Amino acid sequence: MALTLTTRSGRVELRPPSEAYDETVVLMRSRPFALRYLPLSPQTNTIEEVRALRLARLSDKNRIPFQIITTDTNDLVGSASLHRIDRAQRSCDVGIVLREEYARGGYATDALHAIMGHAFEEEKMHRVTFRTSDRNIPMRGWLEMAGAKLEGVLREAWPVGDADFMDCCIYGILESDWEQVVKPKLEERIDRLR
Repeated sequence: MALTLTTRSGRVELRPPSEAYDETVVLMRSRPFALRYLPLSPQTNTIEEVRALRLARLSDKNRIPFQIITTDTNDLVGSASLHRIDRAQRSCDVGIVLREEYARGGYATDALHAIMGHAFEEEKMHRVTFRTSDRNIPMRGWLEMAGAKLEGVLREAWPVGDADFMDCCIYGILESDWEQVVKPKLEERIDRLR
């Protein structure tokens, strides 16, 4: 199913991953900015690896992957997905990674508003979970600003190199949080940026 999500601002769309952006994804997934909080991702990527990853994610029934694309220039801003989808328990995880040149420009807020809207309103999820490194202060700050609740920390859950580990923070948003707190906060923020 090819699913495209229109964002509130209209500056970007969330589209199914396309071969047209594989080379840009290689660059994005090989830069320190994108990798610093993704220790489980390969530190280098080839076009073949990115192509295989795109095809695997498109065929995964428990994942809805997107590329975040500007509507004016069709430039790749980043990637996002609903994953670990459990329809019986009505839960899923959300993940996002942006290209450095688009960070702190409101693109993540717009994309995450659209993807969570889809999760709660179309997929009828009861909860959405975000997992991020304890070191990812920008994402943790964004989640807390949005009204997500820190539900726990998995100590030394993600290996970093051969001798280090980082903690994984788990944030949750319930459907009531989405309607009463998160959605209004994000919409206010997006509307201010317009």
